[in-house]
Amino acid sequence: MAAATVLGAGVRLATAVLLAAGVLWGAAASAVRSDALALLMVAPPEVAQGAAFRIEVAVAERARVRATAGDRALLLYRTATGFRGFAGTDPTTPPGKLAVRVRVELRGRELSLVRTVRVRPARFAIRYLRVPPELLDPRLAAYERRRVLAATSAPLPRPLWEGPFRLPVGGPVASPYGVRSVYNGQARGHHLGVDIRAAAGTPVQAAHDGVVVLAERLPLGGNTVIVDHGAGVFTSYVHLQSLAVSVGARLRQGQVVGSVGSTGLSTAPHLHWAVRVNGVLVDPLQWIRGGLVSGP
Repeated sequence: MAAATVLGAGVRLATAVLLAAGVLWGAAASAVRSDALALLMVAPPEVAQGAAFRIEVAVAERARVRATAGDRALLLYRTATGFRGFAGTDPTTPPGKLAVRVRVELRGRELSLVRTVRVRPARFAIRYLRVPPELLDPRLAAYERRRVLAATSAPLPRPLWEGPFRLPVGGPVASPYGVRSVYNGQARGHHLGVDIRAAAGTPVQAAHDGVVVLAERLPLGGNTVIVDHGAGVFTSYVHLQSLAVSVGARLRQGQVVGSVGSTGLSTAPHLHWAVRVNGVLVDPLQWIRGGLVSGP
């Protein structure tokens, strides 16, 4: 059988698998083909600001792929039918169309695939807090950003998790994702995580399997743990009273990473929990519901 026939048959099979997957996901998905050699699918095709979405590329095994969502590079990993990855939006993502672009290098050719995800505007409340003025020094925020970026700059290439994530601690959500924060009368942007109220000392558990890439005291986050779950997905556990893990530790879902506290820029004991997807802080609660983004 000719090589081209084999390749075409392989992509047709991968395409059928992906289209079937679109039905199994239980959500609308949209796809585009290029020269019948590759297929790009994004699901869901419409999200609210703060949501993540999933990308699938059906293509021959020997292909190389590069992907972006807007101006942000995405980490894709190989699957049985091609490649998969995740992308995120946040409260600052402009409503409208967000372009997902994939370049496929295949047998000396370069194919270009483009899909758009429609981003709906979301409504975010405002919270007003009083904190020690010295904690609003921009140099503290800049230092913390550098530490977090360094810790998350080399994500593990493949997902270590399977199935939905879990809440790290039980308790009510005191401050939801996206709420706009005003400290001492100054607007300080959006709250890019959820605050879960719990008593000081309550054990905080890893939301899923992963590797610790940061475990230290930060000026604003206080005692902080960041876990790399692979495929560009990280979780953060912030304002901890104490740390129970160190950098390099391999964690299983439910393993204790520390205890609830009120360190750093905090007004009462709680856990600030965040999910970062390819550099974008998304709504963490989406990841505990299963479905499109949490089941590699």
